[in-house]
Amino acid sequence: MAEEVDYGMITWPAQLTEAVHRDMYPLLEPSNSDLSAEGKTVLITGVSGGIGKAIAEAWAIAGAAGIVITGRKADVLDEVAAKLRTFGKSPGTTKVVVVPADITKESSVQKLWETAGAELGKIDVLVNNAGALTQALIGSLEPSEWWNDFEVNVKGVYLNTHFFLKQAPDGRGTIISVSTGTLGDIYPNFGSYIPSKLAQTKFMEFLHAEQPNIRAFSVFPGLVATEMPPKMYLDYALDDPMLTGGLSLFLSTPRAEWMRGCMVSVNWDIEEMETHKEEIIEEKLITLAFTKAKFGKGGHAWGSTMKK
Repeated sequence: MAEEVDYGMITWPAQLTEAVHRDMYPLLEPSNSDLSAEGKTVLITGVSGGIGKAIAEAWAIAGAAGIVITGRKADVLDEVAAKLRTFGKSPGTTKVVVVPADITKESSVQKLWETAGAELGKIDVLVNNAGALTQALIGSLEPSEWWNDFEVNVKGVYLNTHFFLKQAPDGRGTIISVSTGTLGDIYPNFGSYIPSKLAQTKFMEFLHAEQPNIRAFSVFPGLVATEMPPKMYLDYALDDPMLTGGLSLFLSTPRAEWMRGCMVSVNWDIEEMETHKEEIIEEKLITLAFTKAKFGKGGHAWGSTMKK
């Protein structure tokens, strides 16, 4: 008899709540009036890919005043923009701005933000969705190829954050960066991807600490069937990309204030988390941990005693 496949095996290592979401549910549904984006402007990177498209669609459905979409594939961006203009209570009322850009180049990102400002004025929300995943053993690629994950996942996030802050003189706004639930894992061939996402997520924690008026969040998008995941994982890629779109809307509302500076997964049940809010905050359950050891005066409380 064939052994039953656990299609959640990739999800469990990063699962916080008992309830698990892999499909859209009412709380994160973009049409939910509590997630209304009316009057808000957003800039989303990496819209050439599946998750980026879903995020952009979520903001259009929620009635955003303006959406800037960027990526390297101009033709794909134009197709996405045409679709976005059909969403919302009154199709065509959301201004969609297309700006192809290379987020690893400072001059390109600067031009992106200059265009965004000229078209929409101040951008309220930045979603750093663009990402790179290079599969290779350490030492098997030329350094520039291996380093590309850091160029996109770290430098790209920093550059967009930098120019977001420049166009927000009051120091206010929301920045959401798409991370990964594999931060605590070691997978062969992921030696550039996971460390770059760790650096990105730690950067977001620093942003939270250094810019108190910026609402900073890191999001785990789950495992989505896009071109990015390795083919061996596609059978487990059952997460709806629109969950990330809905979560980005939720994190831009006052209800998410207590999660600022933290990591949040699309698979976690928000209402269950709210029930345990005090414990999550006190125990720092959704921030990066350096080690499981309990450092402090007297050292770690060992679970075993040394035999003499």
